Amino acid sequence: MGFSNEGKVWTVSEFEEYLKTVTKPAWADSICLHHTGVPSLAQRPSGLTAQHLKNIRSYYETTKGWSSAPHLFIDDDQCWGMCPLTEKGVHAKSFNSRAIGIEVLGNYNEEAPNNGRGLNCWTITFGITKALVKWLGIKPDATNIFFHRDDPKTTKTCPGSKVEKTWVLDNLKDEYLDSTNWHGPGRFATYC
Repeated sequence: MGFSNEGKVWTVSEFEEYLKTVTKPAWADSICLHHTGVPSLAQRPSGLTAQHLKNIRSYYETTKGWSSAPHLFIDDDQCWGMCPLTEKGVHAKSFNSRAIGIEVLGNYNEEAPNNGRGLNCWTITFGITKALVKWLGIKPDATNIFFHRDDPKTTKTCPGSKVEKTWVLDNLKDEYLDSTNWHGPGRFATYC
């Protein structure tokens, strides 16, 4: 059950349409952003594939013994499903019970989030997050857009030391009530 969205793939506009078919879960009131760390952008020069997601699932299920996973994985082209949005995922101890978990391809302790492929990944992330914000009926701010490193039960830098909260929030607030106006990479602030 915690992995039944594995293999589903969406563009931002397809994800917005998909959300219209999903009942908003009562437990979800926030979003938690992560980076994959490993694999990095350099390790996945063509982005993620269905096989990569199967490998990630196997790692979570078999190696870590998890019953679920983060909800979404984003690369520089699209959004991949893992845990259904209606179920609590496993991604950050303090936020599992309330946040939808999103993993962004890259190691943003070392790779740049604000240009090249990193910016492409984060641009997709902003579009997907805006769609989720609208679906959840929340206004994005520091009380409901979390980084894994905000979790007091961990010592992570996730989603990477080069990703600033103000940069993320600034890229989410412009059109949070109308994510259908998402216009792609040129639309977002790039000042990390």
